[in-house]
Amino acid sequence: MSKNTKNAQIRCGEIGMGRNQIGGIIPRDASAAYRISLFMILIISAMLRFRGLGVESFWLDELTTLDAVDGGDWRDTMEGWLSMVGMGTWLLYWWAQIVGTESDYALRSVSAIAGVILIYIVSEFTRKHTDEKAGIIAAGMMSVSYLSILYSQEFRPYMFTTLFIWISFYLIRKPERLTKPQIATSVTLLTLAYLIHYLAGLAIVLGLICDFIIRIKTTISNHGTQEPIGLSDKIRDYLNSNHGQRLMICFSLASVAIFMLEKMFLDSSSTNHSMWINDTPRRPVVSLFDYFVAFDDRGTITDIAESLWYFVLLSPLILYLHRKMKTERELENEIEWFVWFVGGGSMLMVVIYSVLVRPLWVSRYFVFSMPAWYILFGSSISKTIDLMDSAFNSQRSKLDSTTTWSWAIALAFTAIFASNSLHWLVNDFEYYEQGGRCDFRGMSEWLDENTPENQDDVFIVSQPYSRFWDLYLGRMGSDVEIDTHGSWGDLGIGQLMPIIDDESDSVIHIRGHKKDMWNYDELTFVLNGSYELEQSYYFTEGQIDVYKRVRWLDS
Repeated sequence: MSKNTKNAQIRCGEIGMGRNQIGGIIPRDASAAYRISLFMILIISAMLRFRGLGVESFWLDELTTLDAVDGGDWRDTMEGWLSMVGMGTWLLYWWAQIVGTESDYALRSVSAIAGVILIYIVSEFTRKHTDEKAGIIAAGMMSVSYLSILYSQEFRPYMFTTLFIWISFYLIRKPERLTKPQIATSVTLLTLAYLIHYLAGLAIVLGLICDFIIRIKTTISNHGTQEPIGLSDKIRDYLNSNHGQRLMICFSLASVAIFMLEKMFLDSSSTNHSMWINDTPRRPVVSLFDYFVAFDDRGTITDIAESLWYFVLLSPLILYLHRKMKTERELENEIEWFVWFVGGGSMLMVVIYSVLVRPLWVSRYFVFSMPAWYILFGSSISKTIDLMDSAFNSQRSKLDSTTTWSWAIALAFTAIFASNSLHWLVNDFEYYEQGGRCDFRGMSEWLDENTPENQDDVFIVSQPYSRFWDLYLGRMGSDVEIDTHGSWGDLGIGQLMPIIDDESDSVIHIRGHKKDMWNYDELTFVLNGSYELEQSYYFTEGQIDVYKRVRWLDS
């Protein structure tokens, strides 16, 4: 065996065994304190996400998903979507095949389960790349996150898509060489997530690019300290290393992205895709953090969301000081660079697109990159505790300060932050008492109870589509039928002519999902002079108006 070949094998083996670690520290067994703390956080997370899971009605987006998975086959679930190819609905179709479509609780439970598992992944990701304190802080803060809880309680693909992404990132950022099942898992989950939503694709692309840059920099640095070899040998060494494994994953996702470019351009050019999106907030990051903390505006100097933003701005300084005073790690071995790139990069790209093309800033679009912010919070707060430890406990042993004093501070901070946020969420914000986004279920129950069995003398008109009420009416076994409906526009005169032709005794007008956005001037015109409003019934973002035919017209 030649000397160059032997050296190349040694270099490849060193990279493959993780001697030059990517991601900081070598994974180690968790301490009892960490395991107990994480277990308690997961219990609280599960309670918050499963509480009231089936109490509130499905809102419009959930009913759109239910309509897609109910009654058809798997092909029907993937048709007509403006966000990639309907892969999220396809996956939810198979979930509905397991649990059925009759229970809101069962259907939503897939998101709740994914939300709890995501807390565990975030904690382990942070622990293995920073330390145990950081993992507990990140998990504790995310466990009470309003945005995390909200989308863990919806029959939508956001939470399990985020779980897919961060399981894959967890594997990709591991310092060890991946096994073939781990590579297959990463490629499969990232492919599914990429095909579910283009903002999930953005988070994936940013994560893979950042990981690639870090590994290339590490490889260049490593080769700079060893004997010079040819370019072909360098490429072969790289492809055979654990770095090369990640590059193969990148190429797998790139092939998916190439085939999806036409669909992505088509979706992004559609006015229907973003016409409902409001203007980008003046302070987009602070606005996102408001969703993290449920718009908690308490504070003597500033509110919590703004405080978190200031802390993010300080995180580079904290990282610099920690490296100099505590660890002296290499630049590429710190997880902050990865989460800055994914979290901050997603925000930056969305804001730029919103300014140059059309509005795209929607809070739920940042669910996919949300774990990056909590990993950053956990890592930076843990490093701040370490800096305090170095400054005030320099005479104490490193082991004692790490296992006792710093752990006590981390647990105290996590407990105070979580309990304070939880009190606001439950008592002041009244999250569990808000009644959901729209009470389609309550309106359907009203129709079933108050519509006569013989509907010949009753005309029911809905805004928007009737299917949003039909899904609940069908579950009840109700015979009530909605005669006509508006789509996303106004009601047409032609739709309402049967009211005049049939001389219906009653007209029931139901509105749901931001009821004030629907124009019904044509209905008012048709009813004018012949019908009078008898009574209105109010629901969460919904209203039912009952009109009766004027009696003198029948005399």
